[in-house]
Amino acid sequence: MKVERDSDRWFAPAIGLVLIGAGTVLGAHVGAAPGAVVGGVAGVAGAFALWRSLGGRSTRRRALLATPFPPRWRDFLFDNYDHYDRLPADLRRRFDDDVRIFMSETRVTGIEAKVTDELRLLVAASAVTLSVAWPDYEWDQLTEVLLYPHNFDRDYSFESAELAGQAHPWGTVIMSIPALRHSFADPDDAYHVGVHEFAHLLEKEQTRFDGIPPGLSPARSQEWVELMATEMDRMRRGKSVIDDYGAYDPVEFLAVAVEAFFESALELRRRHRQVYDILAEYFRQDPAAWDDARGLRL
Repeated sequence: MKVERDSDRWFAPAIGLVLIGAGTVLGAHVGAAPGAVVGGVAGVAGAFALWRSLGGRSTRRRALLATPFPPRWRDFLFDNYDHYDRLPADLRRRFDDDVRIFMSETRVTGIEAKVTDELRLLVAASAVTLSVAWPDYEWDQLTEVLLYPHNFDRDYSFESAELAGQAHPWGTVIMSIPALRHSFADPDDAYHVGVHEFAHLLEKEQTRFDGIPPGLSPARSQEWVELMATEMDRMRRGKSVIDDYGAYDPVEFLAVAVEAFFESALELRRRHRQVYDILAEYFRQDPAAWDDARGLRL
């Protein structure tokens, strides 16, 4: 994430001109020359309000990042998140900045549960894990994160524990607090509900969910589709380190493969090298190499 988004530099002036022009034309249509003046003034006011809104976001981000990353947050992440510990120093600094922006701009609501700073930090870390190496990426498709006190069923009640998380096409992500905490507690189990649900949300930028990482080149997309078929067959035969939850659905395959990439990087690279290489290129991250540098071995 950037302090000032590239689109803000041209979007506000462009829309401002449209508002001024529209106001002038509408005013002229309604009240001739005096109306055109009034409409033009109204358009200028609207353009100024838009400029203030977008400029205010940049100002808020700049002020937020002018202060040091809270030491207690850094200590918490080092103690609870192995991926944070292995990040190269430059990416860790960007991770810190993106986490702060995410936490300040994302609504996280507890359903029969209190949302603490630690929970907000776990939610933010889950999302930023995916996007930290994409400096221009914004989670614009995310509308709200709901945290439930327990796993839930498909009617969103707690009568049965069918689901630990869910991502909706309209941008709402739901996660169980115990599942979210467990995801950070065990770094090697290829399970991470936060990474899983935000991986689903990446696909919201497309017109449909199809299990293909958005933004892949046509050649890479075709390679991924063919690879999915092979890997899902391995999962059904019990020959995969990737969670077999994704064995029958390409959309779920992508999410569990992303979990394995960040949670079991060394094993995924050894046993599913093609999957690992595509995801490393896609996310611009190489967690297995970072584990090598830490002296970790299978």
